[in-house]
Amino acid sequence: MSALCHETAFELVHAHVAKWEGGYFDHPNDPGGVTMYGVSLMFLKSLGLIEGDIDGDGDIDRDDVLAITKATAKQIFRKHFWEIPRAPQLPPLVAMAFYDFAVNAGAGRAAIVLQEAINVLCPDAIKKLAANVGPLTRSYSNNLASMGREADLVYAYLDRREAWYRRLAKAKPQSAAFLKGWLNRTADCRKLIADTAAAGQQQGVA
Repeated sequence: MSALCHETAFELVHAHVAKWEGGYFDHPNDPGGVTMYGVSLMFLKSLGLIEGDIDGDGDIDRDDVLAITKATAKQIFRKHFWEIPRAPQLPPLVAMAFYDFAVNAGAGRAAIVLQEAINVLCPDAIKKLAANVGPLTRSYSNNLASMGREADLVYAYLDRREAWYRRLAKAKPQSAAFLKGWLNRTADCRKLIADTAAAGQQQGVA
């Protein structure tokens, strides 16, 4: 199992997320609408007024998105895609892959695809896929990590993530414009995981 602590894991993967989410974005084919540092208008509206009314004027609109700062985005993402979905209860490298995918596609989708990856390594382990990181998902993930198969699970996860993007682009042609970027982001996440794992092994030897 990785000796990487979860706080360090979060900081490493959030830097990756921030790089890929960028700043201002408003693409006509993006259902999320106008976006700032990865926080979309659609997502803010889903949070409700208490959390989503960034500028405090009593509604949630484009102005709230434009009021998002890098620090605000990090705080929102940490709460909704790291803490609430229980990412810190996963092995650190798995948690990193989960967080990046959750920010991009939603925590529910990230959980389902993680369960698909578990089933690749442990056939039929999770018979009913669910949009949450439940006890079985956590148990199998941590057991695989304790057996020295944390990296295997992460790479199976990234493979299933790529497959999901390809299915999405095929099912929704308007999303095809984003496919190359999604695959490049996944490849970059794969490199981050590999580099982080290698650094941990070197520290272990030292």
